[in-house]
Amino acid sequence: MCGIAGVSGPNAPITALQLILGQLERGTLGCGVAFTQNLPKGQRIAVLKSPIHPIQFIGKYFAYLDRRSPSAIAHNRFPSRGSVSYVNTHPFMSCDKSFAVIHNGTSFFKRFTVQKLKKTHRILGDTDSEIACHLLEQYYNMHGDMITALTELCDTEFSGSILVLLKNGELYGLRKGFEPVHYCVTDSHVLIASSENAIRNLVNKRAEIKRLKSGQILKVSGLNVAIHDTDSVDDLELMDDDFLQCDYRYPHSWRQYFLKASPRYFTF
Repeated sequence: MCGIAGVSGPNAPITALQLILGQLERGTLGCGVAFTQNLPKGQRIAVLKSPIHPIQFIGKYFAYLDRRSPSAIAHNRFPSRGSVSYVNTHPFMSCDKSFAVIHNGTSFFKRFTVQKLKKTHRILGDTDSEIACHLLEQYYNMHGDMITALTELCDTEFSGSILVLLKNGELYGLRKGFEPVHYCVTDSHVLIASSENAIRNLVNKRAEIKRLKSGQILKVSGLNVAIHDTDSVDDLELMDDDFLQCDYRYPHSWRQYFLKASPRYFTF
């Protein structure tokens, strides 16, 4: 179990990490963030990650976050496969650096698939999440469309929830199985997170928070949200209602965690 978060809107990297602080129960053995930047030479994705507690991560890397970035994804890790190390920490980048990926769940890809990918892609760690990233890159390069690529990924052994950040700022999400993806559209942001409570901490009580069905794809461009159904959409709503009762609220707010953390972690 891990936590994923995505934001489209002002100050996206910091807001994405606020979502992470609202779902620390989903993992504290690594943290990372990817965000878009508009540079004179063009658009790019910047990635910061480290196999440390999210609070330590924010204290160490806060000064490097680009407040002007309009879109970002972030991850807090509770590993099911792969050691606690830098190369196994999310986000993962495609080889051509056109997109970044974060994943929550466990996928059992065929050995043949993994071996074939390693011949043409630079795979550094030993997680199924990194395999999913490069398999998605194969499909994206083949079709030139992320919706089609995610649909094809959904037809493989992939399982869990995944968020994709393109360097043009678009966000995509796919859910396959029980791992939740919640999202909320406000006047200024689109917020995505594993935990409904993480989003609820940042929005008013009346804000509507929705959840993707298994097999659905989410596309976010600015404040525009579109949902695409794949052929794999499962009727799991009743099972979801029972299973997702485990969406616990962490016992303190993120502000209290800042106060409880050792001052030596913070540089701002």
